[in-house]
Amino acid sequence: MTKKQFISILESRLAALPPHERREFIEDVVSHFDIGMQNGRSEQEIARELGDPFEMAKEALGDRYVDMEIPVPASAGKPSSFGKIAMGTGLFFCAMVMIPFLAALWSGGVAIAAGSLATLLSPVLVLLDYMVNGTFYPAKLFLSVSFVGIGILLGYLTRSIISGLLSITLGYSRWNTRMMKGRDAK
Repeated sequence: MTKKQFISILESRLAALPPHERREFIEDVVSHFDIGMQNGRSEQEIARELGDPFEMAKEALGDRYVDMEIPVPASAGKPSSFGKIAMGTGLFFCAMVMIPFLAALWSGGVAIAAGSLATLLSPVLVLLDYMVNGTFYPAKLFLSVSFVGIGILLGYLTRSIISGLLSITLGYSRWNTRMMKGRDAK
C-alpha cells in the first residue's frame, strides 16, 4: 500500500473527528512516512509497519467509531415467487450443462484411480502369469516394478483430483442452494 492510499483511507475513515484532531493525526502519519523514507525504507514497508489503516482509524475514533457498511434492506436478498420460478428455470438449464460436465470430470477421475490401482497391482499380475503359464521373463518383472512407481505417482494425483472434484461438486451444490434460498443465505 502506498502512502497516498494509506492517507486516503485514514482521511475517509476519520471523518467523525473534529477537523483539527483529524489534521493532527494525519500529519503524524505523514511525518512517520517522511522519516521512514528518509531512512531508506519504501512506502510499502512503512505501511506494513504502521498496520491496517482501518484498524488505526477505529482505534483513533474510540467510542465515536461507526461501522461504515451500507445497510441492505431486508427484502433485497430474498427473491419473489416469480424470481424463484425464474431462478429455478435458469438453474435447471444450467444443470443440463453442468451435470454432464461434472459426470465427465468424475469419470476421468475414476479412470485415473483405476489406472493407478492397475499399475500398483502389476507385480501380482506378473505372478499370476507365471503361475498360469509357467514361464518367467525378467523384463516383465522389471516393467511391473516400474509400473508400481507410476502407480504411486498416479495415486497421489488421484487423491488431489478426487478432492478437487469433491470441492467443485459441493461448491456447485451450495451455489444452487444459495441461489434458490436467496443471496443472503449462507
